[in-house]
Formats: sequence, structure tokens, C-alpha cells
Amino acid sequence: MIQYLLIFLTIFSTSVFAMDMNHCEYTQDELGKKYPKMMHHDMNQSFDQLRTSIPSMQRMTNQQIMGMMKMMGPNYYWPVSNQGSVNNGVLIMAHGYGPGGDQDLFDSAHSVGMIYQTTLSMGMSMMTSSHVICSVNEMIHNDVEKIFVVPVSSTAHNTLVRQWNYIFGLEENYAYAEVEQINNEKIVMLDPISDDLYAKKIILEYTNEISSDPSNEVLIIIAHGPIDEVDNNIELDLMNNIGDYIKQHTSIKTVMAFTLQDDAPKEIRDRNLDNIKTFMRTSKEEGKRVLMVSNLMSGQGIQRKLAKDFEGYDYTFNSKGLLTHPYYIEWIKESVAKHSE
Repeated sequence: MIQYLLIFLTIFSTSVFAMDMNHCEYTQDELGKKYPKMMHHDMNQSFDQLRTSIPSMQRMTNQQIMGMMKMMGPNYYWPVSNQGSVNNGVLIMAHGYGPGGDQDLFDSAHSVGMIYQTTLSMGMSMMTSSHVICSVNEMIHNDVEKIFVVPVSSTAHNTLVRQWNYIFGLEENYAYAEVEQINNEKIVMLDPISDDLYAKKIILEYTNEISSDPSNEVLIIIAHGPIDEVDNNIELDLMNNIGDYIKQHTSIKTVMAFTLQDDAPKEIRDRNLDNIKTFMRTSKEEGKRVLMVSNLMSGQGIQRKLAKDFEGYDYTFNSKGLLTHPYYIEWIKESVAKHSE
């Protein structure tokens, strides 16, 4: 029986470092990604907590959960810049999008790094927070005045952001499993982009890229969606706000927001999928061209699954995510600047 887990090491060649800060012995690959060692804790307890927290894991064995953790990729942090023109830090937190998607975010963050000391904290943080703690410790070690945490998410109303909030002591309860917390007065947690004007502009642009005859088109805005039904309704409201903006700035009259609730029990996801397919069939019967965009952060997330979900359906999907659009980086800069005043 596995009692303890060390963080999964990257397949790339690495060097080992030990910093004179708690929890921050790490390996580093040739790209500069840092993989901290995970603190020792009772893994059986973590497995049980995950089974309670996540419906899709309820019937999984410990080994199956471990396999899923590997599929999700490692938890690590990746410094973008160690100094900027302003003595504040920006910690950009994302769940990870694979090597290509992570690299896209890293490249996009360089303009933020010219102003602020900037680090990416990548991973779901389901069973560890070492990567978060180490990234914060490095910034504090470099004497930043404030650390502004940017959650890369379409909404604050989901388990991922709640787990991050728990790590920073902003939530009383964990969303996945119990991990080590960090409390520091220098940390300022920002809100996700949600239905900010920048999100509306990005999704409008992605819509226009695939639209050719807007008066004869319908638009689906699709999202991963949270597990909880109350959270899901909140996200749908935010997406409908984005849909209203698109209707105001195009000739598309019908814009529908749908979430898959991808991590919810299978029957819930299947129900949501059936609702989307019904709308697509009805729209085609009415002679409408079906367009699809999303408020997904990355273009390398659940898009492959969507292709299988809607196989055989006639629609045009712009699979781009928000986070690599220049407007997203501008939103980060403006959000940090506003909270710095």
C-alpha cells in the first residue's frame, strides 16, 4: 500500500536544487520549470478525500486515482521574470494545458514580466500545494511588496478556484483534498476574468472569425462547467452576459450558452450533451448555420473530447482559448494595476 507520494518528476533531464526556504527543494528542467518535492502526508486520507469531493472518482481505486493524477500532468512553477519595473509580483495560476499550452501561456506572460516579477504556478493542486508555496517563497525572498494572484479560470465558482483559495486561507474547506496552506499579508487574490469586457471582446472576435452570414447563423458558447448545480447556473448567467454582448455587436439573433459539467456524474454530462445536440438539430432544421465558440482558457483542453461528442453534426467551431489572446494579458495588467492603487 502506498503511504507517501513524491511529486511526479518530468521526463526531461533535470538538475536538483535545495533552497534555504521551507518546502523548496526542487528539480529544474532545461526550460526553467521547477518541480518541488511534495510534502509527506497520509496518501490514503487524500485518496478518500478525493473520492468524497469528486463524483467521477467515487468508485476509483487508489491506483486508478494515481493514474488520473499522472494524466493531469505535474504540479510545478515556472518563473517568467525575477524583476520588473514595479516591485510587485504576479503569480498566474492555471491547471495546466500540456507542454504546448503551458508554453503558450509562458510566452504570453512575458509582457507582464516586463512590469512585474512574474511566475506561472501550474497544476490542479489536488494533492499538493508545494509548487504554490515555493513560488510565493521565491517572490518573498526577492523582496516584492505585494503578490497578485491571477486565477486562470472562466469563473470563481468552481472547485479549482476554491482549492486555490483554500491554499491561501481564503476558503475554510478544501475543494479536492487537504493540502498545506500559506497565509501571508503580501498576497492579494484577484477575481477571474468571468464576463469582463475583455472576455466579451475576445469571444466576439473569435465569433467573427468563423461567421460569414450572421443573420442566418446561431451561436453556441460552450464551457467545461463546474460540478455543482448552483455554480453551474452562475456560470451560465455569466456566459449569457457574454452572449448578449455578441448579439449587440453582430447580426446573430440567437446565442445559447451551454456547459458540459465535464467532471459531474455521467448522467449530468450526458443530459447537457443531449440538450446541445437538440439545439443543433433544431437549428439545422430551421436552415441556420451552427457556430460554436467557448470561454475555455486554453485551446488545448477538452476540445478533442468535443470533436468526438459532436461527431456527425454540422457545425463550425473556433477552438481558440482566451488566455493566449493579447486582450487576456491586457486584462491581467489592468487588474493588477487597479488593485495596486
